Formats: sequence, C-alpha cells, structure tokens
Amino acid sequence: MNDSFKKIAKAIKKSANIALVTHIGPDFDALGSSLSLYYGLKQLGKKVSIFINDELSENQKLLIDKNVIEKECDCTLFDLFISTDTPSRKRLGVYCDCFANAKTSIVLDHHKNDDLKGTYNFVDTNSSSCSEISFKLLRALKVNITKEIASLLYMGLSADTNSFVNSNTNEDSLLTAYKLVKLGANTSHINEIQYRTQTLKEIELKKYLYNSYKMENDVAYCLVSYSDLKNLKARKADCDFYSSELISLQGANIAFSVIESSKNFYEISFRAKLGYDVRTIAEQLGGGGHIGAAGAKINGASIETVKDSIMNIVKKFESKKWE
Repeated sequence: MNDSFKKIAKAIKKSANIALVTHIGPDFDALGSSLSLYYGLKQLGKKVSIFINDELSENQKLLIDKNVIEKECDCTLFDLFISTDTPSRKRLGVYCDCFANAKTSIVLDHHKNDDLKGTYNFVDTNSSSCSEISFKLLRALKVNITKEIASLLYMGLSADTNSFVNSNTNEDSLLTAYKLVKLGANTSHINEIQYRTQTLKEIELKKYLYNSYKMENDVAYCLVSYSDLKNLKARKADCDFYSSELISLQGANIAFSVIESSKNFYEISFRAKLGYDVRTIAEQLGGGGHIGAAGAKINGASIETVKDSIMNIVKKFESKKWE
C-alpha cells in the first residue's frame, strides 16, 4: 500500500540532509525525476546531493547540468535517502547499501516493485513516468516549479512515453505535459536533443543494428555479443535504444535486444506494440517492467541459447493469443 504524499512530504520536511539516487545506467526519466527533486528540495532550504555513478550519454549532457552530480557517497552524512525510478535494490548499484541502511528512506517509482522498500513508498504503475510522480510530490511540497524544473520533468515524461506515442501514454501523461508546458518547459530544446540529435557513434550503432537484426514471424531482435560491443567501442547503455528502434518495424509486434555487457552476462530489453505484454515475458526470465517495455538479466549460457529461451517463451504466450 502506498503512503500518502502528505506523509512523504512530512518526512522530507523533517530532514536536513537528503541524498537522491536512481538506477544504474540512468535514462532521461531517471534524470528528470531525480534532478527535479534536487532543485525543488533546495528551494525548501535542504542540503541535497544527487549521486550517479555511471557516465551520461552525450545527449543527456546537453540537457542537464552534470556538475551537480556526485559519485562518492558518505552514507553517514544523510538523514534521508530518496530513490527514483528504481524497482529493485540491485538496480541502485553502488548505492544499494547506503539506501538499505538509511535512517529514513523513500521510494518513488512507476515500475512494478521487486524488492526495493523504503520507510515510505509511493509506487504508481499507472504513471507513464517517474517524472509525473516527482511533479505531484513537488506540488504537494508547494515548491515553485521553475522553468528549469518543468523542463527536467517534461524531459523525463517525454522520453518514457517516446514523445507520447508509446502505449503507456494516458490522460494523466498528456495533462501533466500540458501543465509543464504552461509552466515554461523548454519543449523545443528538449525535442531537438532527444529526437533530432545524433552523434556519429549513434549512427554507427544504428548501422550495426540494421545490418544485424533478425525477424521471426512478428518478433524482431538483435543480438550483441561482448566481442561485438568491444568492436563497436560501445557500452551496453549505448545500445539501449535497439529494442525501441526495432518495434517501429512494420510487422513487428514484439522486439528485443540481447546485449552481452560482460562475459556471459546478458541484459535483455523488450518492447511491444499495443495488445502484447512483454512484462510477462521478462518475468519468466527473472526480470520485470511494464506491459509495453520491460527487461531482464541472465548469467551464463551462450547468446544464442538466451535468444532461444526468449523465443520459446514468446511462442508459448502467442499460442494463448495473449489473453
């Protein structure tokens, strides 16, 4: 059961030193939901630090001030830890123990929660982004939503709905976007960077994708081995867009990428068109997520074996016609 924003706001107001953390390999929603809180809580006179251990993408660096982000965290300095956009402890990476041992902790998320529990929790799987949840909390805290905060929230919301075309887009998504635009969100700049700006590296990665993807019936997929990743001079995070790109193919109802991010360790990303449920597939592999976007991780085996396991699960659900 969720705690009320009133109760969560009270816990925040009682705290003096606050740490913000989010999931490893942060996407735009992770950044938007956490950085908006960073600036909002500073308005309330709080000492706030935001911790991210991973390198950001070039496009992410164009939309946020990376100088406010820290890596090294002394857990003893904070009386409150807030996690955003993160459904499991392991997804907090190096900050997992700090969060687990915090005097007071808050979980804000829109994913089906696995095992990450705070002193206070607000998890709304009907929200298309965690940025929407941060927006509601900031409103409950009576924070002045500046143009900078509105832009960060819009950035996260737009990214997690893929500019409002994904099946997770709902009435609340559009209403929140409307409110953020009225509050001064710089939509032109955000759209330019998120949807119209590509680095040469991204073009090379797309070239690899379209030379390597396979299609079996209505399932599109791409396999990226560890040696492929090294040859591309890429990280797993650089290829995260593969499944989103593949689901746009005509005839594809399900898309996935399998990326061997380290030797015999595979990270799988799923996407689905309306009427198909990839969360169920991911859960069969020990993962989770949303109906239209999910993920899982597998140790051992070969990349072809992982692909075959996924296809067997897909066929099993297709035989039930996704009822």
